[in-house]
Formats: sequence, C-alpha cells, structure tokens
Amino acid sequence: MRTIVEERDYKNQIQALRVDWKRLDEALRQVATALCQIPDLFPAVPNTGEPGLRRLKLVGYSGVPPLSIFFSYTTTEVHLHWAEIIDQE
Repeated sequence: MRTIVEERDYKNQIQALRVDWKRLDEALRQVATALCQIPDLFPAVPNTGEPGLRRLKLVGYSGVPPLSIFFSYTTTEVHLHWAEIIDQE
C-alpha cells in the first residue's frame, strides 16, 4: 500500500480554493484504496512536461467542490501535486 504525500503546492491550492480540509479528507478516504493500490486506474495527463502525471476527479461529494487532483506515484508513495476546481458548465 502506498502512502499519500500532499505536496506544498497542493496544500496551498486547497487553502486558496477554500476547500474544507475535513470534507476533502473524507472524500479522499473513499477513493484512497484505489489511489494507493492501483493508481494507474486514473487517466494519465498528456503534454504537461510532467512524466507520470495522472488526474483524479472528485465529483459529487457533499461540501467539496468538484475537483481535479493531479498526482504522480512511485512504488511506495502517491504525491498529490495540485488541485483545480472543475468548471461545471
């Protein structure tokens, strides 16, 4: 099982987006098993200059705006790099 590591940019963006940490942690817990055990289940993000970058979409969690969370992983860790609110037009 991989450990989730929240990078500084990720933490800063979550604070800037004013996302409730407690609600976000609850939402992430629901997908943590997949994120840590089979991170390649989530789609790769092409043309970013960041090899191995992938995206997790969190949509439909009460108290958390729809988010794209960008991450990479190793054999022991999942690194959360940054987050963006998904524009729902």
